[in-house]
Amino acid sequence: MSLELVGEPVRINRTIGEDSTQTIVENDIIVPDTKPDIASILLLDGDAWVSGAETAADRVIVNGSVRYKILYVSDDPEQPVKSITSTSAFQYVMEMPGTRQDMQCRAKCDIEHMEYEILNSRKVNVKAVVSLTGKVTEEVEQYITKDFTGSEGIQILRNAATVNTFLGQCQMDCRISDTLDIPVGKPAIYEILRNDIKITGREYRASDDKIVVRGDLNISTLYIGDNENRSIQFMEHEIPFTQMIDIPGIDETCSSSLDITPGEAFFEAEEDADGELRRLHCDVVLDIYAQCSGRKEIELVEDAYSPYSRVDIEKEDLVLDELVSENESQLTVRENIEIDEDAPDIFELFNVLGKLTLSSAEITDDRIVVEGVAVCNVLYLASSEGQPVYCTYREIPFRQSIEVKGARADMGLEVEMEIEHYSYSIVTAREVEVRLVIGLKTRVGRQISVPVIVKASEQPPDEKRTAARPSITLYFTQPGDTLWKIAKRYYTTVDEIIKSNDLYEKDQIEPGSQIIITRKL
Repeated sequence: MSLELVGEPVRINRTIGEDSTQTIVENDIIVPDTKPDIASILLLDGDAWVSGAETAADRVIVNGSVRYKILYVSDDPEQPVKSITSTSAFQYVMEMPGTRQDMQCRAKCDIEHMEYEILNSRKVNVKAVVSLTGKVTEEVEQYITKDFTGSEGIQILRNAATVNTFLGQCQMDCRISDTLDIPVGKPAIYEILRNDIKITGREYRASDDKIVVRGDLNISTLYIGDNENRSIQFMEHEIPFTQMIDIPGIDETCSSSLDITPGEAFFEAEEDADGELRRLHCDVVLDIYAQCSGRKEIELVEDAYSPYSRVDIEKEDLVLDELVSENESQLTVRENIEIDEDAPDIFELFNVLGKLTLSSAEITDDRIVVEGVAVCNVLYLASSEGQPVYCTYREIPFRQSIEVKGARADMGLEVEMEIEHYSYSIVTAREVEVRLVIGLKTRVGRQISVPVIVKASEQPPDEKRTAARPSITLYFTQPGDTLWKIAKRYYTTVDEIIKSNDLYEKDQIEPGSQIIITRKL
């Protein structure tokens, strides 16, 4: 006869495949008719974001955009510094064996390197080396056998286990729209040269079926002032934001992973009540992705038999992701940056644009070592009238060693990095001190295999074997024996062995111990 399994469902977000690669996004940028010719380029930088990712048979189709921001010196002495912003869309197909349509997919991108070539005074060729990472997962519900029904007298060995269960994920856009005032003492806006976005003070907390995300959107603006000498000005604004993400079933005990990526951004000067362009309207889209998991205590059936029949069991290995450790730390990087020899002296600092690149992340026994580079562009107002704005580029390496108990080299590692705070100051006319506080979040995980009973059936006993057994057996225990193993081998029960030998259930059986086993009739 067939035994009926009683199962408990466990949600699993199974990884189907993941990959990382690079692609080159190239574009020719034409100077608009309203802007003067290019004499030289001060700064080329930008950002990239994924606008969509979908799965197909054995592949992931990623659509994204690269925004190029060019700050250049013109050949017009009355308009010495100008800017161009251009966006290029791209598509890349990542090979991902085992992927099917409508599976869950998460893709990210970042700019690793940018370069340019001035083709003529009205045309610039730009190239961006974009790194892409993609991961495909499938949410499944696995039933873990916790009991049997359909037979009297069946003996069950249960074992407690702690498993990571998938609680849910969510990807959404958070739109931040605001109108900001120009600081008192600053001239009105004649022309916006560039805007830079940073997310600072990021924090999130899970409770009551939702994640509350908080942070600050830091906006730096370089613009030409509407005054007599058309001076170049710099200002900063900070906009706090809060976003609720609904994920049913989560609470404060769950483990959450959060990623916030700036996407499309729009800035425009607006008039105030007096008709002057003293207001800055901004419209920024943040891509927020959250994933949550929890730890669940379960009691599963490890083995079963019957003294009165043959029980055939079929098992399968259930592979689960287990979170070994989650760690947050900070690293302070301090560096004095000397400007290039042929660069003009510093008159006033506008901004230091910082970006982090992960070089390597390794696990050794009980330790994680993270190495990276902080790429800094120091943008400043020069003392030279001929070249009023200048930019110096530097790479600052950093290394952080983190103690993580239980970490091993064969485990998986995820690293998140962000600049939580930065400051800078002029040391001399040719030197700037830069201070960065880098936040590191690491997750160490491993895959564990849990044997799960997926099928069980009961067959009639072997009558000849049963009849051949003596009514009393004197057994001397062997290394590795347990009361369960002995009872199963001789078609009796643990309770019968305990009763016949005056044992306690928790007694440890030593090799060579004498056990009396009576045959059940």
